Amino acid sequence: MGHLLCRTLFRIFGHRICCGRIPEWTAHVGQPWRPIDEAPWNLYNVVWSVQAWIRNRVEKY
Repeated sequence: MGHLLCRTLFRIFGHRICCGRIPEWTAHVGQPWRPIDEAPWNLYNVVWSVQAWIRNRVEKY
């Protein structure tokens, strides 16, 4: 299921979904920015985690 979702998102959005630049303002939404192990629910860290999750599950062609 995870691979199918990631492949579909990658087909729709291309590299932006997994490798796109995360806007700086996201680091200031939610908790103050800290490394992911200290503030995992900061918006920047959440976006980074989702990108990493997608990158790790898209099959390499």
